[in-house]
Amino acid sequence: MRTKLLALTLMFFASSVGQALACGVCAVDPTSTTAKSMSVAIWFLMAAVMSVLGGVGLFGFHLWRLERMPLEPHQELAEEDFNKYD
Repeated sequence: MRTKLLALTLMFFASSVGQALACGVCAVDPTSTTAKSMSVAIWFLMAAVMSVLGGVGLFGFHLWRLERMPLEPHQELAEEDFNKYD
């Protein structure tokens, strides 16, 4: 039963009926202006997403670097002074 279903599915996608049900983007000629415009749009959206994710990553790296830096001498003195009065 499983092999029959697999064979039927493969025949459907290989037949012209499967190609007729393809969306307009998949069925369009790759050299047409529509395909080129869609390609540019996809790359633009990928760049937008990657730039936002890169900014989040850089901000996290910046916070990590600041957390590892030692305190300034005047900040250490202020911390010590506040601890005396607790």
